[in-house]
Amino acid sequence: MKVPEQMPQWMLDKWQGIADLLAETLSIPAALIMRAANQQMEVFITSNSENNPYNVGDTEDWHGLYCETVIKSKEKLLVANALNDKDWDQNPDIELGMIAYLGYPIFYPDKSPFGTICILDNKENHFSPVHEKILWQFKEVIELDLAMITSFEVKSSEMIQTIKEQQDQLKEQNIALQKAKEKAEEGNRLKSAFLQNISHEIRTPLNAVVGFSELLARPDLTHEKRDYFTSIILKNSDQLLSIVSDILTISEIETEQHQVNNEDICLDSILQDLEDIYKQKYQDNGIDLIKSIPENLRGHKINTDKTKLNQIITNLLNNAFKFTEKGSIEFGVELKNDVCEFYVKDTGIGIPEDMQNEIFNRFTQTNETISELYGGIGLGLSISKAFVELLGGKIWLKSEVGKGSNFYFTLPNQ
Repeated sequence: MKVPEQMPQWMLDKWQGIADLLAETLSIPAALIMRAANQQMEVFITSNSENNPYNVGDTEDWHGLYCETVIKSKEKLLVANALNDKDWDQNPDIELGMIAYLGYPIFYPDKSPFGTICILDNKENHFSPVHEKILWQFKEVIELDLAMITSFEVKSSEMIQTIKEQQDQLKEQNIALQKAKEKAEEGNRLKSAFLQNISHEIRTPLNAVVGFSELLARPDLTHEKRDYFTSIILKNSDQLLSIVSDILTISEIETEQHQVNNEDICLDSILQDLEDIYKQKYQDNGIDLIKSIPENLRGHKINTDKTKLNQIITNLLNNAFKFTEKGSIEFGVELKNDVCEFYVKDTGIGIPEDMQNEIFNRFTQTNETISELYGGIGLGLSISKAFVELLGGKIWLKSEVGKGSNFYFTLPNQ
């Protein structure tokens, strides 16, 4: 499949912005969008960054190039240091000083290859999962653009307005990423710059807040509609606050800034407080909430971090309520082999077996199927796992699709 020789200027500007943003945010010398044609790779877009040796229009015949391999394999390629890799130590990019590479293939709607999107470094770089997710996000943006221009001509004013809105959204993302970069830790802090991975989750409630805020300014609004719009704004604002809170928490975890503040806490008390909160919050949803604590643990105290324990159980309960439409949710604690074993059990949709080993990993929502089931920014269970381990315990789950999920975690009984 071929696109028009003269690509729309809005798209070229947008792709240039993507390359520049990648190079600046990830602190790398080169971010490229390459086009494949006639057994050659052509530099189609190159970042305006220092120490970037690539120019638009540069071509290279296929003879063992990084991007050639990505095109042929149709898969991601990561080379941390070509100089130390016998498969890549003769790669022609080494002559330009580029020894580290991460790239993904870009496809037309019919799955034929357009080229690649890649980032290169003049020093050894193992490129973290964060780099991969950011690059994947922009790969999808580019493929959507290709689908648009190969499917129909952009003529109507409505379509032009849609494109302008996409450009505005991209500018907002750029600003958000820039602010995140300015606040990031010096040195290798960019390895934690995962904000691009949650662009969709941020954009959805943000668009609702902005859109309905504009509607509130209309003079002909009825009182009922004003109240309704206000409730939507408040709901989406809460969602944004939750996302930001998770981002800050995971950043503190990664930089080892979280402190453990142990105190003697009563198990009865913390479970009762949670029961009161969730029964009030979900009193009309028809789900039975059951708190369970055996007699031998009533009044029992353990020495641990109350705030972190509360957040662990809260994250698990939030997931349970999110994915349980009917039945019950049970939470509680038991004493087993000198450890306190907490649990949250639901009768919700369950988790497929092949996903259960990954569900505690960060950003598992980037997998399309997991995203469909779990949504969100993929940090809640990761935060819970980090806190459990920080407090000296472990966490695991048992689940069956269509029957529900049981989450367990332990804390020392001390």
